[in-house]
Amino acid sequence: MTSSADAVVIGGGILGVSTAHFLAKLGYGSIVLLEKKTLAAVSTGHSAAAIRTFYSNPLTIRLARRAVEMFSNANEELGGDCGFNQVGYMTLLSQADLEAGKQVIEMERQAGIRVEELTKADVHERLPMVDLENVDCAILEPDSGYVDPVKTTRTMASSVKEMGLDVFEGVGATGIRLKNGHVDAVDTEEGTIQTSVVVNAAGGWGGQVGSWVGLKYSLRWSREVDIVLEVPFETSAFPWLSDPQIRFYTRQEGPRQLLVGLGFPKEIEPLDIENYDQNLDDSTRERIETCLRRRIPSSEGSKLVRGWASMYTITDDWHPLVGPEEQISGYYACVAGNGHCFKLGPPIGESLAHMIAGKPPPADLNQLRPGRFAEGEYFKSVWGSGNRA
Repeated sequence: MTSSADAVVIGGGILGVSTAHFLAKLGYGSIVLLEKKTLAAVSTGHSAAAIRTFYSNPLTIRLARRAVEMFSNANEELGGDCGFNQVGYMTLLSQADLEAGKQVIEMERQAGIRVEELTKADVHERLPMVDLENVDCAILEPDSGYVDPVKTTRTMASSVKEMGLDVFEGVGATGIRLKNGHVDAVDTEEGTIQTSVVVNAAGGWGGQVGSWVGLKYSLRWSREVDIVLEVPFETSAFPWLSDPQIRFYTRQEGPRQLLVGLGFPKEIEPLDIENYDQNLDDSTRERIETCLRRRIPSSEGSKLVRGWASMYTITDDWHPLVGPEEQISGYYACVAGNGHCFKLGPPIGESLAHMIAGKPPPADLNQLRPGRFAEGEYFKSVWGSGNRA
């Protein structure tokens, strides 16, 4: 274990690794990343890893567009192949969704994003196995898709080791030391690291890490489940399909395989982050499969390949807390993925790294500042409250 570093990042999920990756690329110096388990061990590694631009506010649209650019050019932008499958992202819309959907389309087009409006007939031609009851049209982002979340995280970490990043897996942080209101050191299970910069990217444990310096974050946690099914039809041309009517999503996972999960709006299933069931339960499996059968009747009789449960860490407006805490010099938050920050992780890390290094960030992250709730500022969605779009 090193005894000093120019910056210490606590947490080896996509937000922490992305910040460390870009700090190293900027030549910030010696950077230590601490992860008490393994890289991408919890929320990141279990992510369905959608790379989409389907958002309803300018900042997240801009970050998501940058994410598509990054994953489309992963060797140059992120250090290597991340397994990007550019299959497209399709959202099915009913008559009740049209106004909100048109707002999203207009915002995406204003941001220079390719987006197509599909008629019901267009959708049927592309996906004849899909029952289009209560569907009037669809939105398609042809440049979107999904990636391998574990491969992405490990690629971003390993590709910058020669630029100054040291990754310590299996080593947890245990405290942050301050001196006259400034970050002075990080205590770990294997010793103390002197540093003037710390990034709290501890995911579900971000509140605990913040409490070490007297901060109290308003966070909730929800148990989230995905399953992979072997289905009786070809999936090679299947896009990411989001269905707000039935409230589920699905995408191809492999030959004749679909990954399926429950979509928004949905109820939060509270959990104890230190002790929750990570196995697939029969009740949730049946809920997910029922949704899929309603929209794709021919999925009846599909065979379960695997399933798992992980967690979302959720803020008061379903957007992450990113940026400095004004009262603690050298401390930066980068926590709470809210179930949609895998794609946003690399562009958030890029801009946060620039902020830490004292350089103009590619994206202004002020709207994500940790203190925004105390100032009465919340993100809103055209889809209503409690929605991460």
